[in-house]
Amino acid sequence: MKLTKDQTKELASAYCEHIIDGMDVDTLCQLAYDLLMDAYENMDSDEIQDEILDLYDEDTLGSLMESVTL
Repeated sequence: MKLTKDQTKELASAYCEHIIDGMDVDTLCQLAYDLLMDAYENMDSDEIQDEILDLYDEDTLGSLMESVTL
């Protein structure tokens, strides 16, 4: 059955909801972690630091930097 673009988007959305409904919290957390790491492991340190500053603040950046430079 051929779907329209909107129907395909609705099918994808329904499938995502179906997958998520079948996951426990630990699995959802692992999925979120994996997706974030896929994005951030391809960035250089300046890009990651800029992102942290854009989303949080200098204290958060400092704390995270300290945790990886000790």
